[in-house]
Amino acid sequence: MSHTVMVVEDDPATRRLYRFLLSNSGYSVVEAEDGVAALERLSAQPCEVIITDMNMPRMGGIDLVRTLRQNNSDVYVIMVTAFGTPDTEKHAFRTGVNEYLTKPFDFEELERRVQAYFGRQGS
Repeated sequence: MSHTVMVVEDDPATRRLYRFLLSNSGYSVVEAEDGVAALERLSAQPCEVIITDMNMPRMGGIDLVRTLRQNNSDVYVIMVTAFGTPDTEKHAFRTGVNEYLTKPFDFEELERRVQAYFGRQGS
């Protein structure tokens, strides 16, 4: 059984790239264009890891994580942003983000973090 990763990203090309790379690594990938869509999809398709952009229309990554944590979700969240600063990083962690990457990043680094999470889960 493959692990499920949700990609929450408003840019369709970036979402497709993540889907392609994560699928090739053996993960089942669910896509959402923003936090609102992610919450809707999570009710029908649970996932173990969410990779989310920080800045998106309707609902960004911080509000998505805040909502997840208020609902006692323990899904593992990796936040990515092109607009990272030390303050936004601290705010993301205080909100409940598990990992934080600033764009551009090496996809292999993201994949290592996803694999490390699943490795910690004993799978």
